[in-house]
Amino acid sequence: MAKFHYNNKKHATTGHTPFILNYGRHPWKGNLEVQTEISKLKEFLTKLQKSWEEATKSIKAAQETMKKQYDKK
Repeated sequence: MAKFHYNNKKHATTGHTPFILNYGRHPWKGNLEVQTEISKLKEFLTKLQKSWEEATKSIKAAQETMKKQYDKK
């Protein structure tokens, strides 16, 4: 249960959930009124690739900020 909760929350560094970055959608949580958007495969993959690029940029920016803070000493 803890792993599911961790993977379903937005991370401060990437701004996305691990589920979104890995699968391009949120997981099914057991509710019967699931609203999903069915898109074409090419659109889906493009959106997923964009998410990965944004996450990569966010991680690199966070690493640079951490390095600047560390190098102050």
